[in-house]
Amino acid sequence: MNVSGASAAPGLASLPSWREEDVYAGEGIAKVRAAAARYRLAEPADEAEFAVAFQLLDDTFGPTGEIETADMLARWFRAGTLSPPGAPIRAHYHVVIARDADGSIAGVRDCFVTVEPAANRAHVLLSHSLVLPEHRRSGVAALLRHVPVALARAHLERIGPAASPPEILLFAEMDQVLAAERITVIRLLAYGKAGFRVIPPTVLPFAQPDFRDEVQHGDEAPRPLPFLCVVRQVGVDATSMPPSRVQDVVEHALAVHRCHARGDHLDAIRDHALAALAAWGPAPVPLLALPSGPSDVAMLYPLLRPLTFQLYPPTWRVGPKSDALRARHGRVQDARTVHFYQDATKSRGNYIVDVDGNTLLDLYGHIACVPLGYNHPALLDAWRSGRFDWAAGYRPALGISPPAEWVDIVDGALSRVAPKGLPHLVTVTTGAEAVENAIKSAFVRHARQRRGGAAPTAEDLQLTMLNRQPHTNDMKVISFEGGFHGRSLGSLSATRSKPIHKLDFPAFEWPVAPFPANRYPLDQHAAENAEAEALSLATVTALLDADPQIAAVIVEPVQGEGGDRHASAHFFRELRRITSAHGVTFIVDEVQTGAGGTGPFWAHEAWGLSEPPDIVTFSKKMQLGGYYMRGEMVPAEPLRIFNTFLGDPLRGAQLEVIIEVIERDALLANVVQVGQVLVAELNALAGRFPGLLSAARGAGTFAAIDVRDGPTRDRMVKALQQLGVESGGSGDRSIRFRPALVFQERHVHEAMDRFDAVAKVLA
Repeated sequence: MNVSGASAAPGLASLPSWREEDVYAGEGIAKVRAAAARYRLAEPADEAEFAVAFQLLDDTFGPTGEIETADMLARWFRAGTLSPPGAPIRAHYHVVIARDADGSIAGVRDCFVTVEPAANRAHVLLSHSLVLPEHRRSGVAALLRHVPVALARAHLERIGPAASPPEILLFAEMDQVLAAERITVIRLLAYGKAGFRVIPPTVLPFAQPDFRDEVQHGDEAPRPLPFLCVVRQVGVDATSMPPSRVQDVVEHALAVHRCHARGDHLDAIRDHALAALAAWGPAPVPLLALPSGPSDVAMLYPLLRPLTFQLYPPTWRVGPKSDALRARHGRVQDARTVHFYQDATKSRGNYIVDVDGNTLLDLYGHIACVPLGYNHPALLDAWRSGRFDWAAGYRPALGISPPAEWVDIVDGALSRVAPKGLPHLVTVTTGAEAVENAIKSAFVRHARQRRGGAAPTAEDLQLTMLNRQPHTNDMKVISFEGGFHGRSLGSLSATRSKPIHKLDFPAFEWPVAPFPANRYPLDQHAAENAEAEALSLATVTALLDADPQIAAVIVEPVQGEGGDRHASAHFFRELRRITSAHGVTFIVDEVQTGAGGTGPFWAHEAWGLSEPPDIVTFSKKMQLGGYYMRGEMVPAEPLRIFNTFLGDPLRGAQLEVIIEVIERDALLANVVQVGQVLVAELNALAGRFPGLLSAARGAGTFAAIDVRDGPTRDRMVKALQQLGVESGGSGDRSIRFRPALVFQERHVHEAMDRFDAVAKVLA
């Protein structure tokens, strides 16, 4: 069967015939036959036609730096080969265009055939392949995958008779797997159906050279692109490969790149790859099978980018683009706290991608703010469908003229997840605003109680304008040591986690109580934990007994910023009983814990309270800020709790979809199940490294572990980032976990592999 009707290819008279026996059984010969009958394949007739083909490829592969420059490939096209005469491996360049019956382009492929006459061997570097969307699933992709075999046979036939049978190997430099990156998974599934396997990156950490020219990278060191080596030995269904043949793969690939890249850059790639191969030893190298269908995608686990990036030098995989952005950013805004700069459109699921192409398993979740991971299909579909159109054109003052759709959200999804017994709602923008206004509501209630429900007097109103309100200026809120309730001026008076948060800012002289901060393992510290809780409760009681001007007690279910410190359900039940007995407002600050991170939608649901809190604040995973409250907390007069925006309708619309997904996909049950695995694995990790790690703890996936000291914790966070895990500190020496609700058990094991690797170095 002949695929020509073809123009002459440089170095060959025409495109040669292909053989049905070269098609892998799983590819489907009938589909390839049909594609061969439909599409005409030919190399470009001239440079103008080549320019059209190159532009199609460059539009797809150029933005990620995965294609050579137009000038360079044009030189290859004109000459057919740039290999020096007498080279032991000569490389030949081919471009193939597939056209439909009407002459329109259906696909383009370019490849390099490298020929080693002494071994009667040819490799084909399947450089780039593009099928236009309207021709996908037509078989043209498989056809373009097999034409290079015919090209390789033709080159070998030109050498003449050989003592040994010809060896042909197809080779592709393939992106490492980002689990949620659909296109990469689809490409690997296609390779799997075509009989390709992967040389384990742990044995051969291969990389493509930096194609930027000297002007583009200047004095900067080259940044090779780490790739997987995907191979198929034509006519041989091999499950392993001798190390010498693995080295041949490297030498043939570099024979192409040596024609247009700096030798010292390629030597670095070769030395790095072959050093790992040498460490493997003489045993055959197993070839990793690729999935042939979606049900087998778990086979891609060893090829995940966060697992394989650690195999490469840091200078090949870390942040020059982030560094450049930080310099620009820092000129106008303080950027010293930025970990890296995110590529928002490429981040998917539990994986965050930075602007340098690094992919990290995200355990930090933008400080607990990401409920469904990145770019969840339900949210993107809602956006594309126009569901958010009403909120996208302008931002309304929700307390003045809200859209009707806002009422649907407030009376619908937001009411559906309201904490039991708290039917009333205030929405704002941030967690700090939520706390500020919750405290204001507590003060309003306290003042109303003091006046016996009477309206304020004229004197009260006059003194208000002079900041001299009798009794009111003496009102107080009890918070706990280690607590964090925001950085706005009022909420800072309740924040007790780090001095730097409060330094140089005026603060109210509000009382503070010790937080019991359970020690772990709980069964080994039961007596001292009970004693600490009793001391804390006694302190709160004494403060309330001594000062009738205390209006509220505010507490986090888990002290997030303060070091992921927990207390028992009994402690919180007693705190609720004490506040009720004294008639003060009990505020549960669920800015970090709300929306399912601990298992139940609200962490306080696990306490078994006989009476609900008076106020529950929220933000972070809820996308906007606010608080739920009992009816008696609602001020009698309007405008007491008010601002221009009173929230963000677009975030409210997103939250509506998020709540639907949480309910539809049973994500709260998922958090409970995965959280149990996570805490168990953290305990096992602490058991393996007792001098380094301790006090594994958590509720749901809202978890943490202590490191022996603060500096070591900081080094561990940085080292984890280098191995593809984004994490964050908590308190003075803890690492906290704040993953999305879609976090799965396989992500736990992936994270623990990285933690184990770092712990072995730091222990």
